[in-house]
Amino acid sequence: MSWDWLLGRSGAPRAPVLVAFLVLVAALFVRAADPGELERLRDQSFDGYQRLKPRIFNPEIPVRIIDIDEAALAEYGQWPWPRTIIARLVDKLAEQGVAAIAFDAIFAEPDRSSISRMVRDLVAYTDPETVQRLAAAIQDNDQVFADAIAQSRVVMGFGFDLKGGQRPPRRHHGVAFAGDDPVQFLPIQAGTVKSIDILEAAAKGGGSVNTDVHSVVIRRVPMLFRVKDQQGLYPALSIEALRVAQGAGTYLVKSSGASGEISFGASTGIVAIRTGDIEVRTDALGRVSIHDTGHVPERFVSAYSVLKGELPPGKLEGHVVFVGTSAIGLKDLRNTPVNDAVPGVEVHAQLAEQILAQSFLARPDFADGAELIFLAALGLVLVVLLPWLSAARMVVVASVMIGTALLVPWIAFSEYQLLFDPVYPPATLAAIYISGTALTFMRTERERAQIRGAFGLYLSPDLVEQLARNPKLLQLGGEQREITTMFTDVRGFTTISEQCDPQGLTRFMNRFLTPMTDLIMARGGTIDKYMGDAIMAFWNAPLPVEGHAVRACETVLAMQADLERLNELWRAEAEAAGKPHLPVNIGVGLNTGLASVGNFGSTQRFTYSALGDSVNLASRVEGQCKTYGVGIIIGDRTRTQAPDFAAIELDLITVKGKTEPERIHCLLGDAARAAESSVVALLERQATFLAAYRAGRFADARAALTACEAVAAEAGWRQGYYAMMGERLDELMADPPADWNGVYVAKEK
Repeated sequence: MSWDWLLGRSGAPRAPVLVAFLVLVAALFVRAADPGELERLRDQSFDGYQRLKPRIFNPEIPVRIIDIDEAALAEYGQWPWPRTIIARLVDKLAEQGVAAIAFDAIFAEPDRSSISRMVRDLVAYTDPETVQRLAAAIQDNDQVFADAIAQSRVVMGFGFDLKGGQRPPRRHHGVAFAGDDPVQFLPIQAGTVKSIDILEAAAKGGGSVNTDVHSVVIRRVPMLFRVKDQQGLYPALSIEALRVAQGAGTYLVKSSGASGEISFGASTGIVAIRTGDIEVRTDALGRVSIHDTGHVPERFVSAYSVLKGELPPGKLEGHVVFVGTSAIGLKDLRNTPVNDAVPGVEVHAQLAEQILAQSFLARPDFADGAELIFLAALGLVLVVLLPWLSAARMVVVASVMIGTALLVPWIAFSEYQLLFDPVYPPATLAAIYISGTALTFMRTERERAQIRGAFGLYLSPDLVEQLARNPKLLQLGGEQREITTMFTDVRGFTTISEQCDPQGLTRFMNRFLTPMTDLIMARGGTIDKYMGDAIMAFWNAPLPVEGHAVRACETVLAMQADLERLNELWRAEAEAAGKPHLPVNIGVGLNTGLASVGNFGSTQRFTYSALGDSVNLASRVEGQCKTYGVGIIIGDRTRTQAPDFAAIELDLITVKGKTEPERIHCLLGDAARAAESSVVALLERQATFLAAYRAGRFADARAALTACEAVAAEAGWRQGYYAMMGERLDELMADPPADWNGVYVAKEK
């Protein structure tokens, strides 16, 4: 077996590659085992995502918290309050027209402050008959509370006792399921703690106030529970409040194996829970991940304000309200992904909000497999490329891969609320890359020698000198820099070439390109390449050029002026030879923007060049010279950086290959030309024309165009622009577009 493919062209030892491969294999085995430490790491990274982009609180969602806050405690005393006060709170909320009231509290014992209870305690001090008469005459606080509950849609809270407890709470709902029996997937609780029977019987529902007792940070909350040795399922407070608010009676649990859900021969878990018109998407264990907004004060309404009747009538109409406390002294505080120590009731309210908004964070059931395949694919690509790429290029490849492994999970979270591991795949890719850097380092010297040997053939002397002073630039690639790029093209070149034999065409091109090149280089430009009759050049790379946009504008104006000289010379030669003269005209495109500049190519041959959107745009605007009937078109950023030149705005255009529109301008001349009164008048008339055109007032634009043509003639600007725009206006007036936005979409490059 030949190991040449593994050694690479430099003959570097295969040990670093094998080490990198073993790192990948070990990482895949660890990921497949998925120990608890990895799950905790994922959870912490998802917490970080939510801190970076929390769910936006929407005040239009009808969910609020009735807060037993410090103000309420100061007015009505320490908690627990007499249940007559809580009954009054229920009555006040009912007057507001709330859809449901859910208590994030458990009333597990009778009200000790009840006067009827105190009267019964007098039996040791007076005769029993007197006690009985007094007790009968005084209504019990719990009965008052129960009566208020019975008149409203109230959900009582209950909790779970890990040590086992009293009999389970009353079920006010039915449960049906489609697919696999959900019981096998749900968390089981040892026992319960519930409110006293009189209150529970009066309520319309009951829900668990527990969140996740096994985690310091509340990330996922089960929507349904089961109790040891008991039949039936018990809902969470949030979903039960929504059931009661709708007046629904049943939960439908959809599991794998149901219609449309594939379990692949095994029970894979719960998919969704429906009650009434609301469907809740869950994980396989029936849990909902909190899509956290963090603590939002606007979510809270003080119980003090409710009891005092300070709320405007109907303020809470149709709302689902959760009664709980934010008072620090009552210690009902929880940690969530976004905030530490938020009121526990806010967790329930957030769950209800996101259910109503259908905003669910989900880790897809295919996530583990997808992450393994993703990691294996990128890891193998890294391992295979290690012996073949230089250190600099390997940095780029590894950075792209690691960046992809970081970016894809972020996009999945921020755009689609899907949770994929953002830590383990990029960490593994980084480990693979680091383990193989020795191999890429060993190849560096030989590649540098090859590049030095090629400089004299492909790069200018200035560039060779700069690279000699900075050896880091000897590697392929380069830097991101703002440049001004120029593209030129000879108009009607095909016709010209048909008039010449090969030798004559060569002489013509040399006589044209030589003075144009001299003008470019004299003003600090770099010739990138000749493409037949076309020239690509740029300013501000590889060496800095101060005012590069200005230098580029000066150059193209000088080129147009020199082309007039050349045309006069060629006309005289043609007349002397008795041949017709074909005037030579060029279209020029300029654009300024960021581009990647550096040595692009292979280790055998490369060239200093520029790549990027700004370069492509320069080519595209040059292509529009023919469409707009002008000689020089410059991009908006070039115009901004060369404000003293005479230039007229032509259009707002979306060129081929782009989605964002670009303002394009025709370069008319230098600063002296810009000061001419006829040019100033032309620019004013042009602004009026463009304003009417972009506003869709095509008849007004047609009139303004006629005025522009007259002024353009005075300014000596006799090109085909206004004829072309006149034809376009005629088409628009004949068939006005319904969605006109003033942007012209180019049909040609």
